[in-house]
Amino acid sequence: MAGLGRISKMGPMKITEQQVRFFNDFGFLKLKQAFRDDLEWIIPGFEQIFIDRGVVHDGTKRSTVVPFIDQNEKLLTLVDHPVILSAAKALLGDDFNYLGGDGNYYTGETGWHRDGYHLEGRYLKMAFYLDAVRGDSGALRVVPGSHKPGVWDETKFHRPVDSWGIEGRDVPAYALDSDPGDLLIFDHNTLHASFGGGSARRMFTLNLCRHAETPKEKADLLAFVNGAERFWITQVHTDMMRKTAGPERMRHLQQVMEHEYELPARAAKCRETMKEPARH
Repeated sequence: MAGLGRISKMGPMKITEQQVRFFNDFGFLKLKQAFRDDLEWIIPGFEQIFIDRGVVHDGTKRSTVVPFIDQNEKLLTLVDHPVILSAAKALLGDDFNYLGGDGNYYTGETGWHRDGYHLEGRYLKMAFYLDAVRGDSGALRVVPGSHKPGVWDETKFHRPVDSWGIEGRDVPAYALDSDPGDLLIFDHNTLHASFGGGSARRMFTLNLCRHAETPKEKADLLAFVNGAERFWITQVHTDMMRKTAGPERMRHLQQVMEHEYELPARAAKCRETMKEPARH
């Protein structure tokens, strides 16, 4: 399948026109072993962030760090990686925005949901699974085409027994089996879930969106940035991510920075009303 192809390590990294069409039509994309040669520094970087933040995963619930790659001087260079740039520019345009991301040790299953429902612009997530996962052991499952507005009623997926008389794991879907080194990309609107996973599945993400041009797109970007309030953070990127940025990277940070003006006050209010930061 075009959406499950490998990026060649020979020559410039490039997403094919067929892969772009696959993503546009189905709402997801898998790049096999695109980061195979980078695992020797990606995996230690992942684990070091949890150590540095003092987050110990005990297997009883999901452990999350937000923002994630921004907190490690090597891992944050993924924003500059040829594969990331190639995929992001092909799917979102040359002036795409980098919106941060999270790092997780997952425990148990994740029910059907969307990561957003954007009628303006385009938002996507790039996911790195650092453990081998299959359809029955925690792999990402997606409903192809569900990113298109009006195709599916998400509330039916929240109650599959009531809706269709089946369990969530039996909902017709495509399982994106993944091995360390693969890159999974999916539209925020795409319905997804995972079932049968263990208690310490390592995964981290990068969120990106198309550069906002219209007033509605800018309002949507502001709403997304403000949503970070639940993590008690006052800016989307870390100072390290910004201070080490060259002109290319800064191009993908600038518009997000311009839409953070409400975030500090909103995060402060969340600290007053929430017992702990959100986990997702």
